[in-house]
This record gives sequence, structure tokens and C-alpha cells, in this order.
Amino acid sequence: MTNVDMANLDMGVLMPLMQAFLAQMDSAMKVSDLLAKHGNSEEITVDHLIGGLVYRLMVPMNQDESTESLDSAKQIIDKLDEPETESDEEYDPVDECYDKEIDFGSRKIKHPTCNCDICSRLRVCLLNYHCHEYGDPLSQKFKNSIDTTCETHKIFI
Repeated sequence: MTNVDMANLDMGVLMPLMQAFLAQMDSAMKVSDLLAKHGNSEEITVDHLIGGLVYRLMVPMNQDESTESLDSAKQIIDKLDEPETESDEEYDPVDECYDKEIDFGSRKIKHPTCNCDICSRLRVCLLNYHCHEYGDPLSQKFKNSIDTTCETHKIFI
């Protein structure tokens, strides 16, 4: 096999994995947004983000969620293949507030108080997070994202 064949093979294996990971992240962000709304928050906080990630890790998507998230991930990947435009070059995705390290001290994640299906399931997921078994590499990467976020913000589940 030539280097070109190996590169194509790697991309053939990598693309579906990348699309699945992006789909999981897309769905986790939707859950995080819902958690923020149900908590009457004007913005998605670290707790909402972690909650969305934990929920998506431990609660499988239904067929509609999966299709919608995979379509969204495909759009992101397709957008990466497009040539950059002038407006893309002007966009700076890093907000200055993320450059500052803020220490809020160590604390436990805030559990949602809403009694809707997602919020109540998340409370159960948070209670069972440490004993949940992760059977595939994608789940392990997702768990690593959660653990890194928790460590960075000194939050424990």
C-alpha cells in the first residue's frame, strides 16, 4: 500500500468516528441548552455543559435524535472542506474571557431541580456516573472530556 492509499484508508476510518463524536457533542449541547432553560439561566454554565455531556454519555439517543445530530455533524464536516472566505478569516472564535483563568474553588456539580424527563434522568446519571461502564472508545473519549472539564473547573460529580 502506498502512502496515499494509507491516508485514504485512515480518512475512511476516521471520518465516521469524527462524525459520530461531533453528533454526540451536538446532542450534548442541545441537552445543555435545555438544562440552562429549565434552570432559568440566561446562559449555558459549566454545570449545564457537564450535565449535557454526562446525559449524552449515559442515555442513548433515539433514532430521531441520532439522525438529526448526524446530519448536523455532516454539515460541520462539509463546511470544513469549503475554502475559507474573507468573513471566515475575520471571525475569532476565542472570546477574551476564556483566556482568563477563574478559580471558583472546588465544588460539587449543581443538579437540575426540574422534574421533566431529561432533568430527572440526569440526576440519576450523575448519581451513577462513577460506576457506569464504558464499552467503546468513543464513550471513553466522551468520559475523558467530562473528566477533563471537571478537573479544569474543580468540579466533582
